Amino acid sequence: MAIRGQRFHIDLNDDQSLASQSPQPSQSTTRSPWNLVADIQERPTSATSRPPSPPSIKSSQAGFPAHKKRYRPSAFKQRVTEDSNSRRYGTDPESSNIRQGAATPDQGEVQVDSKREIDMENRQRIAEMSVEDIDQARKELMSSLSESFIERMLKKANIEEDQQTNDRSTHIPKEKQPSPKTKKVTFNSKSLVDDVAQVPPSCNESNPNLNDTDIKPPPDLQPVSTFQGWPTPPSFHFPQPPTPPSLDPEDPDFLSKLRSTYFPSLPSNPKALSWMQPPDPTENEAYSPSRNDLPPSAVRFDFKGRLLPPRLAAQIPPSKGLHHHGTAPEAAGYTIPELAHLSRSSFPSQRCIAYQTLGRILYRLGTGVFGPEDHELCQGLWKCIEQGRVLDTLTAEAARDEQSGNRSCWVTATEAVWLWRKGGGRKWKAT
Repeated sequence: MAIRGQRFHIDLNDDQSLASQSPQPSQSTTRSPWNLVADIQERPTSATSRPPSPPSIKSSQAGFPAHKKRYRPSAFKQRVTEDSNSRRYGTDPESSNIRQGAATPDQGEVQVDSKREIDMENRQRIAEMSVEDIDQARKELMSSLSESFIERMLKKANIEEDQQTNDRSTHIPKEKQPSPKTKKVTFNSKSLVDDVAQVPPSCNESNPNLNDTDIKPPPDLQPVSTFQGWPTPPSFHFPQPPTPPSLDPEDPDFLSKLRSTYFPSLPSNPKALSWMQPPDPTENEAYSPSRNDLPPSAVRFDFKGRLLPPRLAAQIPPSKGLHHHGTAPEAAGYTIPELAHLSRSSFPSQRCIAYQTLGRILYRLGTGVFGPEDHELCQGLWKCIEQGRVLDTLTAEAARDEQSGNRSCWVTATEAVWLWRKGGGRKWKAT
């Protein structure tokens, strides 16, 4: 390794010249203190050297490593003994460790023995004292110490004495431990049953001087199950709602009976339920196939803007969705006044249907599908469109911003205006 600051030259083309020119460190040269990492030196291996082997564990009968016996007490046990001694003699184990330093296991045993000697010496000194000396020393301690401290020390002394007695009882060898004596008590089952049968119910513990000869059963003693004097329990009646009568849906008065049976307190509004009743024959005369003439306001169209004659409107089933509860409910299709009224609905889906159908009617009307412009039917249809303000409604909806209002309504209204423009964009003017 080159010394810092020394300049040297390396020839990368010749490996042998590099080995000859590179400076070789000598053993006599002193190493710089900044060179902390030395070169790696490989030692020759011998034939007798063996590779390292893993440590071998002694096998036992159970298959687990054998337990290692400890001849010295553990650190936890030393700490517990030091804490107990500190509580007994009022010394701080941490301060003693600081003064004495880290003690070895042998020193800990010496400290325990010395504390035992001090304890024995104190007990011997108290045994040599007279009762008067003990009372005088107790009074001096009571006067010099506070009551709370004395009470705390007495509690600790009682706890330590209990622990010592428990430790002594646990350390008694098994040979010397007294075996628990079990007492067996037997009873004569027959005499016990007789005594129980002779005890009257009035006997209690408040009269312990009763003898067995004084106890006699009452003459009217009998089982509770055979007693006939119990009062009969009262019968409870829970009110039940009246059973409603069965209603026939085919009954012509079904709706009125339904309201009077289940909703008698609600106000009656027959007009609100009129659509559920079968239509009156007179209502279907407005678009009856038997009529020879029809006003333009009664002409009906399907959703594609095609005209529906009365005979075809009576044959279309209700599943096509062209029936409604307007004039002539049994006839299929929508008139222009009905579509104009539906275009001002508060439901966007109904407005979309009206816009789409009106745009297709305007396209067919402008292209002459229903006849020339001066025809009586076309003039009547244009008059219905003007009276219902259909074009004003469509242009107002299409001119609205795309983000304001319902997007589907805006799309269908724009399509209807485009169809009207493509059909000619004409307007009927009253003359």
